[in-house]
Amino acid sequence: MEHLVGRIQATNYLYFTKDELDARGHNKPLYIIVRCQDCTIGKVLVDNSSTLNVLPKYMLDEILIDPTRMLPSTMTARAYDGSPRQVVRTIEIELFINQQAFLVTLQVMDIHLSYNMLLGRPWIHATSAVTSSLHQCLKYIVNGTLVTVKAE
Repeated sequence: MEHLVGRIQATNYLYFTKDELDARGHNKPLYIIVRCQDCTIGKVLVDNSSTLNVLPKYMLDEILIDPTRMLPSTMTARAYDGSPRQVVRTIEIELFINQQAFLVTLQVMDIHLSYNMLLGRPWIHATSAVTSSLHQCLKYIVNGTLVTVKAE
């Protein structure tokens, strides 16, 4: 009973329950779906180990972003294998996740990935989101309401 009362009195807390676990077990990355303008983008990787938010260059054609909104970049990033990769441009765009709008700065890179976009620590920390690849979801609080985004 005390546990239930504690949950009712607690506000702005994030938690994951056993009910949210996949009983079969897995070792999958956390992919979500986002919307940008009139484009729905699946297979968006949410990754705690990435220091960048990355948009592959080939996705720019899909999203139809005004090129005047992109800024040149001289940044060089390190890929997972340690090789240097040039950031071609930087762009700030509005992404919708579960009807919630987020203004996200993305580094555009001319690379081919197994996913369509990467949301790393800059986005995770800005939204105060908590991710769980074990539970295959992420959670954040908006206006005192707990929002859960399940993996695609």
